Amino acid sequence: MIQLALESGGEFPQLNRRPFFLPPGHLIVSDTPMAVTTILGSCVAVCLYDPIRGIGGMNHFMLPIQAPSHTASTRFGNVAMEVLVTRLVTGGAHRSSLLAEVFGGACMFTEMSESGLGDRHLGMRNIDVAVSHLDRLGIPITRMDVAGTRGRKLIFHTDEGVEWLNLI
Repeated sequence: MIQLALESGGEFPQLNRRPFFLPPGHLIVSDTPMAVTTILGSCVAVCLYDPIRGIGGMNHFMLPIQAPSHTASTRFGNVAMEVLVTRLVTGGAHRSSLLAEVFGGACMFTEMSESGLGDRHLGMRNIDVAVSHLDRLGIPITRMDVAGTRGRKLIFHTDEGVEWLNLI
């Protein structure tokens, strides 16, 4: 199911969870309810949660693939996806119960879209990494708002999914 962000973002949610700002290149996993906020452009955030156990997490990666010769960094999608799933399962989530939400991957600069890259710009390559990883693991995507030319601000409730999304 694909849902689009509203231009206005709607009502800002009441935050009755511990707030946390997730910067680019990082991830968080929590077994206590948190409201995780992040800002995305061409980066992608994957929100995974086990609604039965109330455990969730989010990554925020900037680049699609890291070469194997370097030290693993969650700035890269292939690493960020593996680490997020591993930490969730280690923390008590059941892989078979995980649900995914994917956001970001915008083409933020017209030069990128006009450079002949077409749909192969950085944001699209980030989206591809996230979606293919989730598909490979059999984790269903329940909400996705990706691509376009505008950034996004999102607030993710680790125990029950995204609460608020706004185009910026």
